[in-house]
Amino acid sequence: MTRPGFRRGRPGGATAKPAADHGDGFLSASLFSQAQILHLMKNEFARARRHGVPLGCALMQVDRLHQLVDLHGVELRHAVRSALAQLVREKTRGADLLGATNDDRYLLILPHTDLAQTHVVAGRLQQLFGELEIRVDGRELVLSLSVGITACTDQTTLFFDTFVAQAEAALDYALAHGGDQVVSFGEVQLRSDGEAGEQDQR
Repeated sequence: MTRPGFRRGRPGGATAKPAADHGDGFLSASLFSQAQILHLMKNEFARARRHGVPLGCALMQVDRLHQLVDLHGVELRHAVRSALAQLVREKTRGADLLGATNDDRYLLILPHTDLAQTHVVAGRLQQLFGELEIRVDGRELVLSLSVGITACTDQTTLFFDTFVAQAEAALDYALAHGGDQVVSFGEVQLRSDGEAGEQDQR
């Protein structure tokens, strides 16, 4: 029985092999490298356009992680990676793909998932991450997660790079406006237009 807010897994799951665990906690067995996840995203994007099926994308980042790593050390980065990888593995389908990028961001690919479904998944992950107990040197830290999401459901998004850039823009907006939230690329456009209108009236 699936938990509320998550979809049933598709048979077969992912076909690519995740990056191996090097024994230092830096990579989880379910976490792809940046090169791998971008390659998988490119393939899934091409498949979605070819077959006319939706594709969701969520880009995640722990709020203030760089500053927190300066305070608590690199072990915090390792703990975050392990905790987030385990959370995604437990709460999403086998066909969903997670990878880490070089700037402490995590890219989640959601095949056959439209924007509304992507928002549900991202919102649940964001909420559950905030409830995790992440400890460094015996000290429990309260962490929050920001997520930028996008999805393609038609042929209007022409290029893979544009699709990824939409998720990046949504995440940057979430981080710049307090963090600890899920923002879609469409919301960024609407909010930005509204803010521009308010400035014009001043």
